Amino acid sequence: MRICAIGAVRVESGREVDSYYSLVRSDGRVRFTHIHGLTAADLMDAPLWPVAWQGVRALLGDIQTVVAFRASFDRGAILSVCGRHGIRLPRLRFVCAAQMFKRQYGRDMTLRASLDHLGLTFPGQPHHALADARAAATIALACSPGEE
Repeated sequence: MRICAIGAVRVESGREVDSYYSLVRSDGRVRFTHIHGLTAADLMDAPLWPVAWQGVRALLGDIQTVVAFRASFDRGAILSVCGRHGIRLPRLRFVCAAQMFKRQYGRDMTLRASLDHLGLTFPGQPHHALADARAAATIALACSPGEE
């Protein structure tokens, strides 16, 4: 598994307070260009995973909970790439915004459809790592107890 871009947002008290985005140089063929639009040429001058991961770690700081829309996929990709680079992950708890949505609304939907169902606008271009991170955070907040 490879990661060609990573985006993360830091949310405190229900509001985004910081964000991070980086392309990631791939050591192999770039797959799924038809989905995310990134090509090998786009990634040629991008930082390697260890540098991009340091940016995420700096953003996380003392946070140990990570929210992603399909958290098992993201967790697996991060574990795989970190393992390949000899990076030991800190203790992180991955929470799945898709499962939160499904528990609350009884339906399994895509990221975009989940936002549409909630009457929310997609925060950027779908399949852009930072926009997807913002969308997952928005869904998690909307599906959290005490949120309207």
